[in-house]
Amino acid sequence: MADPRPQLIAVIPARHGSTRFPAKPLVDVGGQPMIARVVGRAQAADIFDEIIVATDHEEIALVARTAGAVVEMTDSEIPNGTLRSYTALSQWEKSHGQTTGWMINIQGDEPFVHVEQLQKLAQLIRKPGISIATLARPKPADDAERSNPNRVKVVCDLNGSALYFSRSPIPNGEGPWLEHVGLYAFNRSALESIVQLHATELEKRERLEQLRWLEHGWRIAVGRTTHPTHAIDTPQDLIHIQDLINRGELH
Repeated sequence: MADPRPQLIAVIPARHGSTRFPAKPLVDVGGQPMIARVVGRAQAADIFDEIIVATDHEEIALVARTAGAVVEMTDSEIPNGTLRSYTALSQWEKSHGQTTGWMINIQGDEPFVHVEQLQKLAQLIRKPGISIATLARPKPADDAERSNPNRVKVVCDLNGSALYFSRSPIPNGEGPWLEHVGLYAFNRSALESIVQLHATELEKRERLEQLRWLEHGWRIAVGRTTHPTHAIDTPQDLIHIQDLINRGELH
């Protein structure tokens, strides 16, 4: 008999044909394939009823299953990670007869996502009135990553909801800033709605899907985290990460 409880599901989209870094989920990161590391971090958080890897490639699927995740195969032409995650979640729900209350979308290129970040995001999305949630890390004014377009910045209103995300340094002028952490949580009804939204001009210009949600009027709650993030967007990022591992600064 299917479990009627609302469930918290982790979905990790892992596409093989990344434009900037093909086969990225399979690269070796400190002795493990990157996707295996991400699965391991999700397992260590000990909050998920299921961990699903949404992929379009059999080799990624094999590694993910070996790491202990459930795999849902998805079309390689799906245009973004949220839609890939939604597709995988819907397939899983249908085949298992389960009800999902909330989904956390964990980026497949965040092999050192911290368990406390996942736990905090799970707490945030369960709060009344919150439909979409993410995290950001305060950074000092002189942090060199502020000018890196691969590091997304966010500014928030006085209630902690996102006003804007950008690849450009925002806000302008001197002072601290917020680096967006590539994690999202959704309640099930919000997820169902946002995947129906059409693309917007700001989304296209910044190449940031979350701007679509903001432009269509959705609020995104932004929690704070002090843990550093180590996304691997390019081969150069991987070289830097391997150096940190070799120096004992990452495990």
